[in-house]
Amino acid sequence: MDFTLSNEQRSWQMTARKFAEEEIRPISLERDEIADPRETFDWEIIKKGSKLGFRTLAVPKEWGGHGTDFVTQALVMAELAKADSAISKTFSQCWKWSHLIAAACSEEQKRRFLKPFLEDDTFLLGKGISEPSAGSDNRLPPDDPKAGLKLRAERHGDEWILNGEKCFIANASVGKLFFIDARTDPNAPLRQGTTMFLVPRDTPGFRIGKVFNKDGWRFYQNGEMIFENARVPHANVVGPVNGSDMKTQQAGDRTGGDLFGDLELAANALGVCDDACGMALTLARTKKQSCARS
Repeated sequence: MDFTLSNEQRSWQMTARKFAEEEIRPISLERDEIADPRETFDWEIIKKGSKLGFRTLAVPKEWGGHGTDFVTQALVMAELAKADSAISKTFSQCWKWSHLIAAACSEEQKRRFLKPFLEDDTFLLGKGISEPSAGSDNRLPPDDPKAGLKLRAERHGDEWILNGEKCFIANASVGKLFFIDARTDPNAPLRQGTTMFLVPRDTPGFRIGKVFNKDGWRFYQNGEMIFENARVPHANVVGPVNGSDMKTQQAGDRTGGDLFGDLELAANALGVCDDACGMALTLARTKKQSCARS
């Protein structure tokens, strides 16, 4: 098996490495020392990275993105994470959910949401799954209607009314568009009673609550989402009502969701470990140990 990188993959890797060393590393520790996570975030680094293509890396070429493969994405994530794991995650979350827009949304939804995403350097994406009482059980839920997420969505004419909370949601305080999973049939198991919605940040009745303080990862905004009679148009339903098979739709026909999430975490960790090994080797090669004689 040939593991040689293509010219395109190598080019993206080198672009990410240069950006990480010249733009991210000089600000990384300083930003994380800001105790308030909301103040830690730096839009300038996002804009600079976006102009290089790091925000729209995964959008298919036919929709105006770069259409890179998973190997390229893993290489870029690892290079960015060498300088700052949190900043790398902020960018890669956009790949995770732009995959899903391209793979699972209708043509009309793509026109409404992909176009502004591509044009706006500050347009970040996220997805609301975890809740205060439901986290890992959303991924492999038992066939019990009481298990899993509790955010409710009830239809009223051409709108859905959402009530409930999400927590630990990536890019919550900085994102402009979110995929939200809600229970539309509380009497059915999670996979048969859940519907996915596209929820813009300015949706009436939707607001961001607490942003969690994570020492060492403050730049990566994980926050609460609060829905109080939030009104979402039926046109923003992704796929069939009560048909959000979370394995299939998150994966977006082999892209995004659980599959990409595992790759994302592994590539990010690889970058962090690679940099830690490099720093340890540098110290071992340059440290001078004095030997005191008794």
